[in-house]
Amino acid sequence: MQGSELEWTPGRSSVWRRVAPTALAIVPVSLLFGVLAGRADWSLLEVALIGVLGFSGSGQFAVLPLEQSGAGFFTMLLVTASINSRYLPIAFTTAGRLPRPWGRKVLAAHMLGDEAYATEREQDGPGAVLLIRATIFLTWAAAGVLGALLGQLLPAQWVGAEVNLGYPASVVLMYLSISQLRGRLLQVRERWLPMLGALTLCVLCAWGLIQWLGPVYFWIPSVLLATLILTWAKL
Repeated sequence: MQGSELEWTPGRSSVWRRVAPTALAIVPVSLLFGVLAGRADWSLLEVALIGVLGFSGSGQFAVLPLEQSGAGFFTMLLVTASINSRYLPIAFTTAGRLPRPWGRKVLAAHMLGDEAYATEREQDGPGAVLLIRATIFLTWAAAGVLGALLGQLLPAQWVGAEVNLGYPASVVLMYLSISQLRGRLLQVRERWLPMLGALTLCVLCAWGLIQWLGPVYFWIPSVLLATLILTWAKL
């Protein structure tokens, strides 16, 4: 193997310190999904498979009620693909960090997620990227299975229908999003005004598409427009 494929920039211990808080932060989100899936009679294997093969927090939470309502496979596939289309611009911007061997590159690309993107840095080498993504990926999958087990074991009266288990998950995801934005804004202080204008335009476009296409089908055109706007603004 070439030395560049084993490159650790920065050191492994530094990467561990950076990724550990993020991995811990997603545990309650994945646990909540597992609890909901377990109470919806999903097996542990099904929860493990959707966590490993799907690996999309928002997509998994969206599919769960669709499956319970008897939605068709094509509908669930379309909704998940629409939600996950946001990863296209992220994948393009992080392609240069991936390992060169085909197998490792595919694995690293599959493990890409919002949290990994927020944790990675431009100077990270292939080894650091693999460690960050694998840590978050495995933590998410394992926590989901544990949550499903808890969902099957907990008495039904402990989690009534009036309890919104999705609310804590939304809070955690909101915190991660704000942390990511805060970290990136600090890196471009001198360009905060153009960035604010571009982000505002992205939000307005998304809102307009929601009004026009609805909350399900706005995702793909919204992501494409946001990518064009941010590319044009060189952000």
